[in-house]
Amino acid sequence: MAARPTLLLLVLGLAGSASAADPAVPGLLDAVGRAPQLAAAARRIEAAQARTGSAGRLADPEIEAMGSRVNADAMGENRDMWELSVRQPLPKRGERAADLARAAAAVRMAEADFAMTAGDVAADVALALAEADGADARAALLEVQLQRLAAALQSVDARLASGVATRLADRLTLQSRVSAMQLEREQLGRLAADQRALARGRLGLAPESPLPAFAAPAGAEIDAADAATVAVALARLAEADAMGKMARAGANPMTSVGLRFERERSSMGNQDTVGLAVSSEIPWRTRRYARAEVRAAEADRAAAVADADAARHRLAAAVSRVARAERVAAAARRLSSDTQARLDAEHEALSRSLSVSRPAGGMDGDSAVLHAVDILDRATALQLQILEAETSVLAARAELWRYLPPRRLLPPDLAARPSTRD
Repeated sequence: MAARPTLLLLVLGLAGSASAADPAVPGLLDAVGRAPQLAAAARRIEAAQARTGSAGRLADPEIEAMGSRVNADAMGENRDMWELSVRQPLPKRGERAADLARAAAAVRMAEADFAMTAGDVAADVALALAEADGADARAALLEVQLQRLAAALQSVDARLASGVATRLADRLTLQSRVSAMQLEREQLGRLAADQRALARGRLGLAPESPLPAFAAPAGAEIDAADAATVAVALARLAEADAMGKMARAGANPMTSVGLRFERERSSMGNQDTVGLAVSSEIPWRTRRYARAEVRAAEADRAAAVADADAARHRLAAAVSRVARAERVAAAARRLSSDTQARLDAEHEALSRSLSVSRPAGGMDGDSAVLHAVDILDRATALQLQILEAETSVLAARAELWRYLPPRRLLPPDLAARPSTRD
């Protein structure tokens, strides 16, 4: 049995690794890329990129004109005066570079947020698909068992109709098993429908729209140094560094330089004056405010470093969870092979005994039927355990979408251009 493809993969038609080379993966990523959440995240990237055009800007020059007239007394002389000045405010030292760094950090944060959102949506959809397909597989097994129980029930009814001594309690036992199994099948059908509705909701699809096939990245694609969740933390780190630069630049004084031209007209002729003006604020308040901003930026930076460490730990836990789930599924398949062989042999022996009116060992026909049904129930329960283990593997692998490198999750036009993450 160990050499055969797993039962769940046979039922789902997913034999083989669902990695980046699998044709199903682009189907899932394409569906995720059209989700409303991703459309909003893409617009936020565009907004952040547009704001870089206004980062590190210089203030506009200022022009000032003034005219005046001096009316002197009887011994004096009336004079006309006019003045024209041009002043250019200068940015604080380091302010432009800090503003450019903040704009680049905003773009990086928007890209990381897009990648994390894409990973979350893909993981949720893949998890829902795994649960739905697993529920369908378990329901298919129950349907096979229901057909077997229906055949056994017909055998008991035939004995009752022919007048052969038959215990009515045996028929009631079979009927109870059938009812319980039908209820479980209906519950599994509802679970599958609910999970597919959840997947459609995450993808923003209509209720009857087709869903992509399950797909999940391979463990080899996950890199602790380049994961979407880590990228978000590193983007916050870059943002905190940029805010620290802005705070330190805010402690520097604001200056401006200007050129002044003045003309005074009188009866004795014109008098022109040209001057150069330099002004600077006294930053005795702003430096205190800047120190508070620097402390806040350092705290944000420490928080971002802690977030990055936490993201790496979660990544390692997710990868180890996949490994553990695969080991459990492999053990379930391996250990079930001997049990399944024994159950098959026992069922075959009992099936042969049903052909005689009274089997060896004193077991009548109805008891043999119930015993055979019990063997089939145990075999079905064994297969259900394998299916649950396989579903757990797929669910664990679905979580790996959250930890893919951002370049795998970003839109092609963003992934191809030079990245602000370097």
